[in-house]
Amino acid sequence: MFRGLAVLAIAACCAHAQDERRITSPNGQLEFRVFVAQSDQGGLSRLAYEILSRGKTVVKTSYLGLLIHNQEPILGQNVGLMSAKTTSGAGYRGLIADYMQNGSIGRRLDLEVRVFDDGVAFRYVVPPSIALDEILIDDELTEFDTAGDIRVSEVPRAGFPKMSLIDGEEHVRTTQLAQPFTGNTPLVCPWRVIAVAPNFSPNLEK
Repeated sequence: MFRGLAVLAIAACCAHAQDERRITSPNGQLEFRVFVAQSDQGGLSRLAYEILSRGKTVVKTSYLGLLIHNQEPILGQNVGLMSAKTTSGAGYRGLIADYMQNGSIGRRLDLEVRVFDDGVAFRYVVPPSIALDEILIDDELTEFDTAGDIRVSEVPRAGFPKMSLIDGEEHVRTTQLAQPFTGNTPLVCPWRVIAVAPNFSPNLEK
């Protein structure tokens, strides 16, 4: 019986961390995890992330995605990992993960992550595809399930609407764009910045 319970526990863990990739800061103290998971409310699986500092979770499972005008599901739901590669630069280690949305006409979404010793930055990159040659984004649906003194901000990008954070239940905040966005792919979205230390101010010019 205990063996059966152990198997079930392992299966649940694997389901939670489908297609999981991890990247740590240069000093090894901060870790970013990205994976595909299903929320407690059910529905389609969705791209998600967590952040740990010294082994302690500082951002709990939070979901990622973009609401595309007149296209379902959310760009970020029902995705599978196509490829992933690590990067590095001044003061950070990085990850670029490429996802394909199943059941769609080739909709893709890349997530670019940079993990510094004192914080994390990530952004969406939408590659060109038949379904998203012209892209109309009604809103952004990025979650931050944080507690304590974790600060969230953005690095604005010319032509892309600024975000605000909407408070939800139990420390969960969700991005909301000031207005819809219309443009073309490839599209590079603004950096979303999560500061674990008070004075975190990364250089994200590129």
